[in-house]
Amino acid sequence: MSEDAKIYEEELAKQSIQERKELGITWYPLFIKSEYYGFAERLHIEVERKYEADTPNIFYSGDKVRIFSNQQHNTKEDFIDGVITASAGNLVTVQLMKDEAPDWLSDGKIGMDKLFDKHSYETMLSTLDYWASDDGLTKDSIRLRDVILGEKTASFNTKENYAAPDKLDITQKKAWEKAIQAQDVAIIHGPPGTGKTTTIVEIVKTLIEKGERVLVCASSNAAVDVLTERLAARGLPVVRLGNPSKITEQNLQYCLDRQVVNHEQFGLVKELKKRAEEFFRMANKYKRNFDREEREQRKAILKEARNLRGQADDHLHFLQQNVLVKNQVVTCTPVVSMHREIGKEKFDTLIFDESGQTMEPMCWIPIQKVKKVILAGDHLQLPPTVKSDEAAKKGLAISLLEKLMPLPGISEMLAIQYRMNEKIMQFPSQWFYDNKLEAHGSVKDHAFDDDVIQFIDTAGTGYEEELVGAPFGIRNKQEADLVLAILNNVAELNKQASIGIISPYKLQIQYIREQLIEQKITSKNIQVQTVDGFQGQEKDIIIISLVRSNGKQEIGFLKDLRRMNVAITRARKKLIVIGDSSTLSSSKFYAGFQEYIESHNGYHSAWEYIS
Repeated sequence: MSEDAKIYEEELAKQSIQERKELGITWYPLFIKSEYYGFAERLHIEVERKYEADTPNIFYSGDKVRIFSNQQHNTKEDFIDGVITASAGNLVTVQLMKDEAPDWLSDGKIGMDKLFDKHSYETMLSTLDYWASDDGLTKDSIRLRDVILGEKTASFNTKENYAAPDKLDITQKKAWEKAIQAQDVAIIHGPPGTGKTTTIVEIVKTLIEKGERVLVCASSNAAVDVLTERLAARGLPVVRLGNPSKITEQNLQYCLDRQVVNHEQFGLVKELKKRAEEFFRMANKYKRNFDREEREQRKAILKEARNLRGQADDHLHFLQQNVLVKNQVVTCTPVVSMHREIGKEKFDTLIFDESGQTMEPMCWIPIQKVKKVILAGDHLQLPPTVKSDEAAKKGLAISLLEKLMPLPGISEMLAIQYRMNEKIMQFPSQWFYDNKLEAHGSVKDHAFDDDVIQFIDTAGTGYEEELVGAPFGIRNKQEADLVLAILNNVAELNKQASIGIISPYKLQIQYIREQLIEQKITSKNIQVQTVDGFQGQEKDIIIISLVRSNGKQEIGFLKDLRRMNVAITRARKKLIVIGDSSTLSSSKFYAGFQEYIESHNGYHSAWEYIS
């Protein structure tokens, strides 16, 4: 944790305000709309940004922030830390860590930085301490831990006799059966486009029909929202835990806060809070210099205010528990599974999606609450994000899913995919999935034309990469210009098609976006993102810019083939890859990929597109 925090703080310190604004981690300038003292008698400020208002708001309730002054005469010590208590659009409310506002707060030129979030790391550390000893663990927990660690063999009740849902295909039914029969651990290995979410929903449906309570987790809020929506659409009783500011509009109806507000007894909570607020206002009317009698009166008023607030909190917690009991399915991110509202609630089964890209300690957090674990994901796509090289070398970059895959008899792979044309699917199937993937009849031949897969070779064109700024700041402007020329061509020929442009390099993505704006290409059908930004998505047409072109045949983190697997498998009907074959040929993967495309007559020289 300390190294990640250090890296974050060092990066924050050396970046300009403008650079931080572009990343979304700084708002500047801020306008103070109001100041007031909240329930805890802490100073709250409501701030607004009026510039870069279209930039996504990544400041969430609960985030720690730093309010700073950018006045020339002010020092580096002119800052005050706080916690966000509300966030919506371009408005944020911050509870400051001081009782009085500093003088510079009203001078103008103030901004807000997002600070490093230690809470997730602290939760992971305390979780590992919990599992390290048998003290306080139930027999079920000890057995589950020992199975996961490979010290005991996973068990399955093959006498479980439930009919597999007709809507599932043959490999999905096998995965469903494995999950239902599992007594401790099972894995659903879901390659791209194979219907993993559909399978998860049917597993949850069967488990609650058996009378179980099910906890469904994923490492990202986006994935939790997808699961929540799909579970609710299937008619299952689900409650979504988490901060409402991190939940999509469609899912707010399922979130705990909304269900509590709609509860018939919520009026009492409102009434108690209203009365408490009135008493706090009465107490704050006293002047600073008051006599002993007034001091005692203020003390009594504050005591009553706190008593009313405590009653409101207790009743709110009661309503939260009432909503949780009514819903057999709870969805949330791992850290939220340990929040106060869920308390000491226990569940029969945990289904953990995206587990292939989740750090192992994060997976152990919700496992504390269950008897059985079903991990779902794909260890051959994006790995966990680990910023510390030392931590990665010591194994933190290996997910729990990847660790458990070698255990005999616990996993089933979904093998029929419903996304890609067969020609797009075949190479990743051969390289990553032992040639086991099969294209469903509905997608096997879907295409815009005969050129389903193309490799456009920039070798010999002089399109050289360039290093810009910090390490890994690599771009290839001429290759990017070629990407845009090809984009214009395919967009003109396929006007209704959704198109994705992917590159492993952020600087290349940034340049392409700038050129799209300059050329006034604003179609909503076009999305430009890094590989990580495209995880879980798909487009009719994918254009991949590989960037690397040098005489040393250095390909940098193009060596991370799992990211290339993600990039290739986003395409539904057409895949276009642009790169320098001379540089890429040092890799067996890229050389083999080029040969595969050549075998389908998809090889083209960039000279064909240069006028």
